Amino acid sequence: MVITKKEWDYILKQSQGVCFKAKVDFGLKEIDVCVGKETVVFAGKSSINIKEKVKDNFCYLINNNKIEPLAYFSDDTNRFYKLTPTNDWPTISIGSVPMHKLSSPKKDTENKINMLKPYGLTLDTCMGLGYSAILASYQAKVITFEKDENVYNLAKLNPISKELFSSGNIEVKSGDISNAIKGFSENHFDCIIHDPPTFKLAPELFTEAFYRELYRVLKEKGRLFHYTPLYKISQGYDFPSKIEKKLKKTGFKILDFSPGKGGIVCKK
Repeated sequence: MVITKKEWDYILKQSQGVCFKAKVDFGLKEIDVCVGKETVVFAGKSSINIKEKVKDNFCYLINNNKIEPLAYFSDDTNRFYKLTPTNDWPTISIGSVPMHKLSSPKKDTENKINMLKPYGLTLDTCMGLGYSAILASYQAKVITFEKDENVYNLAKLNPISKELFSSGNIEVKSGDISNAIKGFSENHFDCIIHDPPTFKLAPELFTEAFYRELYRVLKEKGRLFHYTPLYKISQGYDFPSKIEKKLKKTGFKILDFSPGKGGIVCKK
C-alpha cells in the first residue's frame, strides 16, 4: 500500500490505542489502522515505528514492516526517479522535472483525452504512468510503449496505474518508440497519443523524421494528439508553434492548437 505525509500526519494525530479506518493508495483503498505507543499497524500486518521520517513531496510504500520512499537513483540512466504526490493522482519526476502538471495530473490527462477523443486502435507512444492509456482504453484498444525500466517499475507500484496492467484493452510493450514504430505497417492506427517526456530528455521524439513515421502509421483521417511542452517559454521561445509548423510540413492538418490545454490535435 502507498501513503504520503498527508496520511501519515493524520494517523499520528489519533490517540494511542485507537483503531480506525484510513484511506491509502491515493484514496482507492480504506484499511484498518491501529496506533500504539511506538508503532502504527496497517491492516493488521505491517507495523511501522511512529518515529519514521516521512517527507513532503514523496510517496511511500508500506510493505513487510517497512516504509520506503518510492524514489531512487539509477546508475544505468544517471537520473533520479520518484513518484511525486499531488492534489489527486501522483506524477513521476525524472531529475527535478515532473511529467504532469502538479496542480492536477488527473485533469491534465482528462484534457488531453477529451481533445483527442480516441477510438479504434490507438497508439500511446510514451506510457509513463499510463494515465493516458488508461483513459483512452475506455473508448479504444490501446498499444503503449515504455523504454525506461525505471518508469515501468514505478508504474507497477503506483496504485492509480493498476488498470494499465489489468485492462484487456491495453497492451504494454517495452521498447523505444522511435525505433519500434518502424515495425508497424502504413495506415495501422486510428488514433495516436504522442505525449513524450521533455525535449531535453527525448529530443528525437520532436523531429520531422519521427513525425513522418507517425503520419505513415496513422490511417487516413486518423487523429493525432501531440503534447506541447512550454520548453524555454520564459525565454521567449514559442516551442508549441515550432511543433505546429513541423506537423504541417509533415502533412498533418491542424484541428485544434491549444497549448494552454496541453496540446495540438491534427488529422491525416
